[in-house]
Amino acid sequence: MTQPARAVSVGPLTVQNSWEEALASRPSTRVSLPAKIADELRSQIAQGTLQPGDQLPGHRDLAAGYGVSLGAAREAISILIGDGHVETRAGRGTYVAERTPSLQRNGVPVSRKDIEELIEARELLGLSLAAMAAERASAEDVEHLRHAVTRMQGAVADASAYPEADLEFHLALARAAGNRFLLDAVRDLRALLRTDIELATAAGIQRFGSLQFSVDAHTALVDAIERGEPEVARRILSDLMNRHHEFVLGLYALAPDDVVGA
Repeated sequence: MTQPARAVSVGPLTVQNSWEEALASRPSTRVSLPAKIADELRSQIAQGTLQPGDQLPGHRDLAAGYGVSLGAAREAISILIGDGHVETRAGRGTYVAERTPSLQRNGVPVSRKDIEELIEARELLGLSLAAMAAERASAEDVEHLRHAVTRMQGAVADASAYPEADLEFHLALARAAGNRFLLDAVRDLRALLRTDIELATAAGIQRFGSLQFSVDAHTALVDAIERGEPEVARRILSDLMNRHHEFVLGLYALAPDDVVGA
């Protein structure tokens, strides 16, 4: 087993040694928005500065280190829990998630058959999650969904940044549905969902110049969830997925035979 990381002191925080570089690189200016803290920590996880299994500081220490309220620190961690980047362990604290999507170990699918099966899974899972979220989402869940839509709007014509924001939305949607097993299912599909979203993003931007239509649909979806309208939410997501998957399958129709093969 891997030995526990050595605790070190960095400024007002006492954290694990893998946090030393992360906190040394954080901005010296006061961070007031939980989303900014979550974005920074998410970036550090993606870059490998924070490794799976690393323990995060407690809420009070995190709040002190970033110069924000305790509530803001809690909300930042809640955002990261919602998108699967960190996890809580009863009585022990919050850690960078160790889950590795099971399908990712086998590589990203490239055949049309693989993509068609992924599309089926996304539709069955996604439409149920949308309806469940409309029935169960809290005000906090809706706020997280709107934050993801705001990120999508900021990357509406950026094929490299949009997929991450879109993926954040669907993880937040799964969390809003209020079923931890379905949330785990979405997390397990994360690598493949990213590939599907990246393909659709590239095709949509190439065709229309931006994905404003997608942002508008996601906004309408959040509105339906907030109003508690499951059938409307399901219909909006169904229409969006149909368009999304038309783009993806269109790419495969044009691909060489060695890529499209089953």
